[in-house]
Amino acid sequence: MSYMRRKNRIIIVNDNLVGPSMRTDNPSGFHPMVRTSWGMIDKLRAVLANYYTPLGPPLTTTNEFFINYSNPEEDSNLPGWLAANQVANIVLDLDFDEDATSPTLTVTFNEDAWDAFNDRSAASTNFIDDPEMFRAYLEGGYGYNLGLLNGIGTVQDHTSVYYLPLANEGARVQPVYNSYLTTVPPYENVISNPSVKEYVLPNVYIYQAELQNTGSTLLADYHNDALTLGGEVAWFVGDTETTEGEYYQLYSAKLQELLATGSLGDIEGVAKNKNLAILHSDMAIADESHLDIAIPFYNKIVIDSDSDSTTGINSSVSILQALAAEPDTNDFIDLLQMRTIQYVLDDDYMSIDFRRELKTLDASVSGPARYNVATGQRRALYNLEAALDDLVGDPDTYDDINSAHTSTNFSLLRDFSRSDFNPDYGCSVAYTEIDLFGDVSTRGMVPMNTRTFKQVLDNVKCHTETLMYVIEKRRVRESGIPEFEIQQRFFISNRFEDTNKPIVYYDSQVKYGQRYRYDIKKIALVFGNEYSYGSLGELAVPSDVVAPGLGGPLERPEDS
Repeated sequence: MSYMRRKNRIIIVNDNLVGPSMRTDNPSGFHPMVRTSWGMIDKLRAVLANYYTPLGPPLTTTNEFFINYSNPEEDSNLPGWLAANQVANIVLDLDFDEDATSPTLTVTFNEDAWDAFNDRSAASTNFIDDPEMFRAYLEGGYGYNLGLLNGIGTVQDHTSVYYLPLANEGARVQPVYNSYLTTVPPYENVISNPSVKEYVLPNVYIYQAELQNTGSTLLADYHNDALTLGGEVAWFVGDTETTEGEYYQLYSAKLQELLATGSLGDIEGVAKNKNLAILHSDMAIADESHLDIAIPFYNKIVIDSDSDSTTGINSSVSILQALAAEPDTNDFIDLLQMRTIQYVLDDDYMSIDFRRELKTLDASVSGPARYNVATGQRRALYNLEAALDDLVGDPDTYDDINSAHTSTNFSLLRDFSRSDFNPDYGCSVAYTEIDLFGDVSTRGMVPMNTRTFKQVLDNVKCHTETLMYVIEKRRVRESGIPEFEIQQRFFISNRFEDTNKPIVYYDSQVKYGQRYRYDIKKIALVFGNEYSYGSLGELAVPSDVVAPGLGGPLERPEDS
């Protein structure tokens, strides 16, 4: 198992919350703390130096990396003299209840700090000592400054951290070759045709499930299409399933025939086997010992137990584990995963601009870390609270999702509508909503794991949890460059009970001699913050302003 300090790491910060690295220059020609733009949405946090900023050469000897100006000592690469210089002389002081959800902020002007800046004009001396000037500084009304509280609106803060494994550690792919099939035509040869997509090939999990099925009907209707090329292969012979050798012989012969007639692209239902999902309730399938039949060749994908699948303020707490442990709420995880898969495949998401810092270690873990900061878009699939509201108000949601998995989008490895799995999702969602957000008598798990406004100002990382993994499979050309087209996606739940067991998936839908690239991605729930500032109150004393309601509301997380 890896230690956190040996892992590659990603920090993400909303792009509009990344502030300037140089705070002591004077772009307005008046005073460093008076600017028409701070380059970030929350100008009050900008003046308070409560933000992340990127820093790189020539001020440092490494590549560009993040500094938390709220806590400059967080990164040992930051020169002490620079931190002391840039975060000195904070001109505003805040006084508020640090434990309150929506605190009232008392903002105090520090005249000594204001006058201590070297790079300022003489006209700025004692400039906002006058109470009305101080009010104008906060809410606007004079030339240089547009007002620290103007135009902010609602701010979303998803500052969070994620840990990635080193190469060949934590996640790996191993090719396995067991036997050569003596079919006519040879199975390995006929499937090598470039027009044969990987999802046309037999899926070993569906194959084994139907071999073990003692009933008179298939476990799922779409299994027939997946295993028989849309009903072309004689899967049943005299009401008896063929043996493994017979099956591959029939499959190879029929596939060659379809290729010769050019009708392979018209097979109904085969594409349903393209994107597969293993949900939380089916995680026994992802045990290494699950398969007990002979597979000629396959790629073994292993995702080891991840001790850092939960990060942030309460990394020792797992909300999803708590839901999985209760019979009244564990079904909800399946429902959330199916909804998530639909959002991913439908490209139905919001794009949020993030600044991302990537820290990578060399293979020997003995050299210095490398850093890189870049701006990019990340998918925000849904707001968890809004998704729950939709599910509570729609009793047919499960039926809709369950029927949708038989479309060309994705399929489950069992047909929930025809198994003994009979969840009461209406009840599950209702209990989940109470457990997550609470009611009049209880405080839910989300408020208890959401940052306070003080923690937001300090840039404490949000609570995050890994819901599931997405494996994107691509062919690799002879030149070694992966193709752009994704051949298949495999959606696999994270483990929430047997958390020390690895996740294993045997990909039998591969061609012999064809190289593949598997990109393994996490889908994480981010319990972030959303806040806004209220209007200014009356002046308390000549140099103080009371602003009721600042910092709220914090009770609604942004989950993506």
